Amino acid sequence: MKINLSKLKHMQGIQICPLCGGKTEYAGISSGHIFPAIHTGQMYVCSECGYQGSFIIEVDSLDDVRKMKEALHEYSENVEKSTFSFPEKWIRFWKVILYISIAGLLINIIGILIQISFYSG
Repeated sequence: MKINLSKLKHMQGIQICPLCGGKTEYAGISSGHIFPAIHTGQMYVCSECGYQGSFIIEVDSLDDVRKMKEALHEYSENVEKSTFSFPEKWIRFWKVILYISIAGLLINIIGILIQISFYSG
């Protein structure tokens, strides 16, 4: 069996980040946290967004990089970014809980100081 080497593509293309399309760099092989002897795979770091992970996208040309960045940008605009925030109706509730907790802590501290002064005097 003869293999035509001219039709084979090179093994590594341009490696880009799956989140922003930025350039990724090889960061080594990471080990598991629970079982350090088990390698969990190759790790890459994005120089633009800071993504760290083993999943990357490889493309063959700079034109493909541009197309992929555009597609990722369009996708990220349509995805709603979720940030944690309390609903307005719960903010007052948690403020009251915080004030009650602080008041309880202060009462305990005053009680301890009174006990110390009572037993020492």
